[in-house]
Amino acid sequence: MQTRRTDATESAEQANLCMEDRVSTSRQAAYETAVDSPDDWGSWQEGHFNYVRNHVRRRQSLSAAFGSGEPSLRPGIEPNQHLYRVERIDWLLSDYGVEAEEVNGWIKEQRNATSFAVNHPLVDLTEYFNEERDARPAFVVFEAEFPGLGKSTNWAKQFCERCGLTHMFTGDVVTLALFYYRVQDVLDDWQLPNATLFAALTVLDQAMSNVYFPAPRGTNGGHAVGLKPRTDCSHLATELIHARMDYRAHHWVVVDTVNEPRLPTNEVRNLRAAHLECIRNLATTNYGVGCV
Repeated sequence: MQTRRTDATESAEQANLCMEDRVSTSRQAAYETAVDSPDDWGSWQEGHFNYVRNHVRRRQSLSAAFGSGEPSLRPGIEPNQHLYRVERIDWLLSDYGVEAEEVNGWIKEQRNATSFAVNHPLVDLTEYFNEERDARPAFVVFEAEFPGLGKSTNWAKQFCERCGLTHMFTGDVVTLALFYYRVQDVLDDWQLPNATLFAALTVLDQAMSNVYFPAPRGTNGGHAVGLKPRTDCSHLATELIHARMDYRAHHWVVVDTVNEPRLPTNEVRNLRAAHLECIRNLATTNYGVGCV
């Protein structure tokens, strides 16, 4: 960390570690023990990923996995707020042997039905999806900041652009599903009254990324690096993670595809610079000084 990285991606990853201030001293110590003493940046990336796999991607409440005193934890979120989440489901459709259009037909059926039979195709698909998904915490945004998203004909690209989902821009067709549910649904899935299930995403909760960007301690959530930033910074949307939850058939909104080219590294670097200016304008004027 004392030697600045010259590679643009590595430099961004290093800056994220430097700027992150929503990790407790005890969690940082556990992280440093897990990554040990890497010989080079590649070894650090590998050790970091192993930490995420072994200590984050677990079927636990976030307060159990991270420690109840973590400054990133978000207790007391209003239960009736609605959330959006996007999942990549190419593999799911392939494994299950179904087309996106057919799934959208099932989703329309569930909108018009008061309840589903246990063996309805969408129920079966959802149960299969839950069985095959991993245990990582789920990234979510608040529906109130994305009005009318599910009705937009271009929702998938819009969501990826605003939420910085550059890994969905591969140069090939990527199939995405939009899910919609309440905070209460997450609470009901766990039924642990003293556990905290929501948190602001930190650099220790995912593999290293040049698109992730920390947020200052004291802010209510994180903000993804927007791929189509606005000069007034109104594109910034609050992002949180929550403990893994099983989906229900009624959580599906729509399935669609994106087919966008990969973003050049230099473009991501410019987007990060614009993002930092927005954070400084909206939260802390000196945030990131000495790290970028």
